[in-house]
Amino acid sequence: MPKQKTSNRWKNYDPRYIYSLVVRRYFSEMKTKIEIAEELGVSRFKVARLIDEAIAQDYVRFIFPKQQAMDDEIAGNLREKYHLDDALVLSVSESWSTQDELNDKLGGLSANYLSETLKEGMKIGIAWGRVLSSTVSKLTSLPALDVVQLSGVHPGIEFSQGPIDLIHKLAAISHGKAHPMYVPMWVDDESLAGKLSDDQAVLDTQQYYSHLDVVITGIGNWKSGSSSLCHIFPESWRNTLISQDIAADVCITLVNSKGEVLDSPMNRLGFGISTEQLQKTKKVIGVAGGEEKYEGIVASLKSGLLNVLITDFDTAIKLLD
Repeated sequence: MPKQKTSNRWKNYDPRYIYSLVVRRYFSEMKTKIEIAEELGVSRFKVARLIDEAIAQDYVRFIFPKQQAMDDEIAGNLREKYHLDDALVLSVSESWSTQDELNDKLGGLSANYLSETLKEGMKIGIAWGRVLSSTVSKLTSLPALDVVQLSGVHPGIEFSQGPIDLIHKLAAISHGKAHPMYVPMWVDDESLAGKLSDDQAVLDTQQYYSHLDVVITGIGNWKSGSSSLCHIFPESWRNTLISQDIAADVCITLVNSKGEVLDSPMNRLGFGISTEQLQKTKKVIGVAGGEEKYEGIVASLKSGLLNVLITDFDTAIKLLD
């Protein structure tokens, strides 16, 4: 085996120049790692590490123009088929192995969308859930907003994914004002529900429900059981709704497989944005993806409650079949 050459030229160079040289030689000039190693006077294993480090530190970016065009085409087809104002599709080039990883990527896509579209003075309502928690965690700056809680709270929903924590985090990022509602998601007595509904703190928050510019929500799928409401509702409620072919929840609005809105005990005993108020919102953004969410996404799209969908490429393709 020929002895490795030593190159004094690159010995004391700034590592940034070495990164730039290595990726140019490898990706642009199509040189092998052995050829680059001989030029630098290092091992091919060192060259491999330099390439990985250069990619990690953004000295090279991979752009797939035809893939971007395909993603845009799929998003456009979703808008047309489901009469949406907008659709965003996580690229097929993205990979994940678990629902949590997918939620994390969808959260990043949603955060970018909010950063680009929200304007100062807007009133935004946020629901709860894993994908929304991921969305908020990836936001770094927003214009000043009024951030409105869309439902009461429940101990069955993890606090970091719950509505109170999310509205306060979102308000802090935007340096805006949070409008919380410190009541349960529902109570067991109609007279108590009536009294709480008349509480001034509840009224102060709910006054925004008919004037929201944006709502962002996850989508619960009752068919697969990937719905927080499905798990926390009393058994008698759950059984009745299942007998009515419940398929999805959007905020606290429940819909069947045909997209028809179902009557719910939440209408009498619960605290949160109503279906009518949701329909008055200028932009309702639904964020969901993956096999476990598919049937819920279909039902929510049929309901007409959403006018923006953020999902992954595989789910988008299935929605277009």
